Amino acid sequence: MSDSADSHGRSSDGIPAPFGGEDVMPFEKQRRAHRFLTQETRYHVVQAVLGHPEHLVTLDELEYLVPKNRSTIREHLDRLADKQLLDKYVYDGDDAGQHDPREFWGFTEYGVGLLDEYDYLRYVPVLRALQDNLYVTAKIERHRDAPRPDLPAGVVDAFATPELDADTATAIDDALAARERGGGRLFDAPPVDPDPDADTDGDADRPIDELF
Repeated sequence: MSDSADSHGRSSDGIPAPFGGEDVMPFEKQRRAHRFLTQETRYHVVQAVLGHPEHLVTLDELEYLVPKNRSTIREHLDRLADKQLLDKYVYDGDDAGQHDPREFWGFTEYGVGLLDEYDYLRYVPVLRALQDNLYVTAKIERHRDAPRPDLPAGVVDAFATPELDADTATAIDDALAARERGGGRLFDAPPVDPDPDADTDGDADRPIDELF
């Protein structure tokens, strides 16, 4: 997977990558990418898409899942799209009902390549389990079950379900138990030791050691 985001110099379709070209040092590209992805709202949006059963999420689903208002979520979707990480996918088939959604947000091949390179994909089973066990309204359930367009082959391959190992199974159990006790947020990975001096209040950047 990492070929599509190799060195962040160019996305899979040949367009110059958003975090710097050949004139930017690899470490600086990595720093820029981490800083972009760990901003709080984008952090939650990315995890909402990672954990969705189809990895294609409507704006209404995101508004339900992400603790931000609709306009803020839309703003960050646009920024994720500008950086080539997400794209809007439109369903134009005949199976959708009159009130079914037609527009969905999902990762690009460049986007999953970047996430794979940074090891974000390894917690997809945990995030999926959290969403599968989440109460949803009738509207959100209808959105979740609506027919969707096809994702690019590279994105589908990235989300091929791996066989769960013991550590992942334990992480899923721990995450579900934490939420049952009221001590876990929907998209938080299993507990880590965050930097006590890191500022994550408000809409601040989340330090990278609080990610997976």
